Amino acid sequence: MMDISQTLPTSSIIYALDMVGVAACTAAATMLAKRLQFDIFGAFFVSFLGSVGGGTLRDLLLNRHPIFWLHDLNYLYFIMMLSTIIQIFYHFLDKLDKSLRWFDALGLAAFTVIGVQAALSRGMSAPIVMLMGAVTAIIGGVLRDIVCRQIPLVLQKEIYITASLLGSVYYLLLLHTDVSEWVRSVTTLLLIFVIRMLAVYRGWNLPDLTWKPKKDK
Repeated sequence: MMDISQTLPTSSIIYALDMVGVAACTAAATMLAKRLQFDIFGAFFVSFLGSVGGGTLRDLLLNRHPIFWLHDLNYLYFIMMLSTIIQIFYHFLDKLDKSLRWFDALGLAAFTVIGVQAALSRGMSAPIVMLMGAVTAIIGGVLRDIVCRQIPLVLQKEIYITASLLGSVYYLLLLHTDVSEWVRSVTTLLLIFVIRMLAVYRGWNLPDLTWKPKKDK
């Protein structure tokens, strides 16, 4: 059986994953904007922040220039096109239970992989690689939620950034095996997505570290 990683160059794999993340985050941001009754341009703006915010900060921190969406306008066109479609069919998508969380989880997974690969390409150490994976995955959602006056999910007790960090560790461990880059990327994406959705449906939360003294009787 032919290994798909032998037929697709690394750049194509990274670009495909990036577009998956952009699509998922655009969908999540547009859905949130419509629920808050934003107009068409408000939805575009929120979608743009949610989709490229994390990657922009990542490129600035890693000194990668030009920033990815400035020299590839396909990102901008894709975000506007997808946001428009979602706005048109919003009432059909809104009937799907927890659709926003599904899109958000897919974006978290795809952008974590992209961030990890970007940091590795710059020769960064493991802690920085994990940090860049998290930055790429969560900053766009944080900006989206702030503009929409929502409490960012990453600041709550839900398993969110933890899923990103676990995925980054998994990816780094696979670097020491003979597994192809395609398999590393896809299995990492699936791992993060599954962890996040299990947290949503099973109510997994991080423990509260605050010590609560016993009340005097």
